[in-house]
Amino acid sequence: MTITALAKTTTSTSKVTTCSDDPALIRETFGRFPSGVVVVATEHNLQKHALVASSFMVGVSLDPCLVAVAVQRSSKTWPLVRSGKTLGVSVFSRGQGPLTRQFAGKNRAARFDEVAVEVADSGAVFIEDAALWLECVVHDEVEAGDHWMILLETTKMGFSGEDPLVWHRAQFRDLVAAATSE
Repeated sequence: MTITALAKTTTSTSKVTTCSDDPALIRETFGRFPSGVVVVATEHNLQKHALVASSFMVGVSLDPCLVAVAVQRSSKTWPLVRSGKTLGVSVFSRGQGPLTRQFAGKNRAARFDEVAVEVADSGAVFIEDAALWLECVVHDEVEAGDHWMILLETTKMGFSGEDPLVWHRAQFRDLVAAATSE
């Protein structure tokens, strides 16, 4: 579909742009797709390191079992997290929004303050009460514009039964129960 055709099919409140015209509009557009929020964490040399990402995808591959996370190439935290042999991916559960903000904050030293975690023998760090968790190793890193696309091979996994925290339009949201069909 061409941009002209796209513009004709949208409502009067829709905005159409090319991907190089307006970074704020691009973020707003991408933000309209709901996603889960994860923390990728490890313990290396007796120090815990973590980063938060909302660009996360499960089910990249079943054999091998791969998930993916996008990390900004300018991240100073990714090299610290990457230094761990094994990474823990915790999908935040509903109600863990404040914890997400703590981990996303600039103060790396305070990220784990008063946070209940479990550290696996492998060094993977998991947030307690997460909706699901994955123990992973880095499978591949692919340069993708201003990000790295990190493919993680999952070696262990589990889930709590809690609903995940959802990030949509720059806000945390709750899932709504599915409507029943009659």
